[in-house]
Amino acid sequence: MVLPSFPNVDLFSAAVNALNGAIVAQNPSHNRGYTAAGVLMMGFFGGIGGGVSRDVLLNQIPSPFKDPKYFIVCILMGLLGMAIYRYAAPKEELFHTRLREYLKSFSLPWFAILGSHKALEQGLGFTGAVLVGLIATTAGGVVIDLFSRITPVIVRADNQHATTAVLASTVYILLAQHFKSSNSFFPITLIAVAVAFTFRVLAVRDHWGSIGPFCPTPSDDQEVVPPPVR
Repeated sequence: MVLPSFPNVDLFSAAVNALNGAIVAQNPSHNRGYTAAGVLMMGFFGGIGGGVSRDVLLNQIPSPFKDPKYFIVCILMGLLGMAIYRYAAPKEELFHTRLREYLKSFSLPWFAILGSHKALEQGLGFTGAVLVGLIATTAGGVVIDLFSRITPVIVRADNQHATTAVLASTVYILLAQHFKSSNSFFPITLIAVAVAFTFRVLAVRDHWGSIGPFCPTPSDDQEVVPPPVR
């Protein structure tokens, strides 16, 4: 299979994740007094972080460094994210949370699928392609979390964030290997996106938490008592 040039799936993925990054950066859990320029920067990091990480892992020049459209699209989507958040902020919390989670559920699979696709093109096997897809999906969000002094979502129980990326990559790879003789990139992409999106929506709706350690861990609002000094 040859990655199609139109529509540009990589640019589309960057746009969706830039929009999600700008909205997340304005959320009270992440907002550290960001200016408008700061929110746009978070959206830009969210948009290109996964693609740059993916291309570096595959020993390629990152696409955003070669094409100025990435910068323009990420800035425009960041502005759109600011407008959406301004509209959503006065609404009730349920609507606000639901909007953010649906957008994240939709944006997660795209970088995972494209990362796995490019890894397969470079001759990587199943495990390597899944790992590249996972890193491509989570890298931008990790950058935003670290800038916001938040524990990265990939290591927290956050409604199957990493599991959704692995699921999208796995479904796509299995279908791509089965239909490798035909130019069926878009049909199998849509199937993988639909499966991962449905899984994430159900995980959010029914509160499917990730498996935690066997020992109890303190919550964010629980005071941690240091051990006595002997």
